[in-house]
Amino acid sequence: MNLNESKSVIGQTRQYSKDFKDRDDVISWDVLTIEKEQLLKVVFLEKNSPYFQGVRLAIDVGNGVLEINGEESKAMYLWYHTAPREIIVKCKSEEGLISVYNIFQTRHFPESQMYGSGMLIEQNGMKTIYRCHDVSMENVSFDKIVFSIEKI
Repeated sequence: MNLNESKSVIGQTRQYSKDFKDRDDVISWDVLTIEKEQLLKVVFLEKNSPYFQGVRLAIDVGNGVLEINGEESKAMYLWYHTAPREIIVKCKSEEGLISVYNIFQTRHFPESQMYGSGMLIEQNGMKTIYRCHDVSMENVSFDKIVFSIEKI
């Protein structure tokens, strides 16, 4: 896949990590299919890391907006240490697609999509549970941040 082809699928299809040679189930970038207008409930379930951890939600394809507590944006960064444990997100997306991936801060700025970062996903009806690893291939554990997203 060349660079232009790669850019064309970002935000349209789930992306798998190539960092884990012995696994084919680690996701680096998830894409949820939603109704054009959909409520999502994001729940932070646990955090097991000394670093700040969170989730990025975004409309990366087409027109749309996310709204949380009256604040609107195409992308929202929800951090475990500052957000409520349960958040309702109002989504409007012409394409019906929402990007999801874990974020973290090991330095003085938000990071994501680093070597070794990724998510294991468990589907349970309308609820998706994300178990995330932040960075590096040392001491890999998919419990650095665990959160769920439920379509309501």
